[in-house]
Amino acid sequence: MSTLPSGYPGEISPRRQALDRAVQTALYRTLRWFADHWLALVNTVAFIAVLLPTVAAPLLRLAGYDREADAIFTVYALTCHQMPSRSFFPWGEQMAMCHRMTAIHASFFVFGMLYVTVRRRFRPLPFYLMAAYSFPMAVDGFTQLFGWRESTWELRVMTGTLFGLAVVWYTFPHFELLMRIISYSLTRQLGQLRHTTAAPDAA
Repeated sequence: MSTLPSGYPGEISPRRQALDRAVQTALYRTLRWFADHWLALVNTVAFIAVLLPTVAAPLLRLAGYDREADAIFTVYALTCHQMPSRSFFPWGEQMAMCHRMTAIHASFFVFGMLYVTVRRRFRPLPFYLMAAYSFPMAVDGFTQLFGWRESTWELRVMTGTLFGLAVVWYTFPHFELLMRIISYSLTRQLGQLRHTTAAPDAA
């Protein structure tokens, strides 16, 4: 029995149906792969995101590759003020991120890697606690921004690290559940496609 709407100009050929099923299968498998490996992908991106400004940029500057170092600085300038007085200088060259942003990025990666070991049994941080963990950074940052006081690199690092922990602890368990649901749904869709493909052969 045709499933085409009335008035549709002609049936879809078996070859076209097979092609459509192959495209759908490839798409669903690709999406399921991303859903099953989201944590590895996020941690890989986080590692690159912290490696470029903290290691690559100063080393490139030290080696005389100023154009390449400037490119990294330009990219990270979109999210960081990069003030020399609030940045680390490994090997005598400035990082492309300030103290606080370095702590946030580094802690996001470190806690993301630790999450790998507990991902199946780790409950998300309640939102009010995430806000509480983020509050010290907000206080330290805004009081410094308004000129009421001058922070220290230790406070910037500690508050940034606490914020990075809060983000991972709150978002990763929720994202884990979402990706499981997506993976399960895609697995069912793939099963239905296999059944649809096998039905004509059995007939």
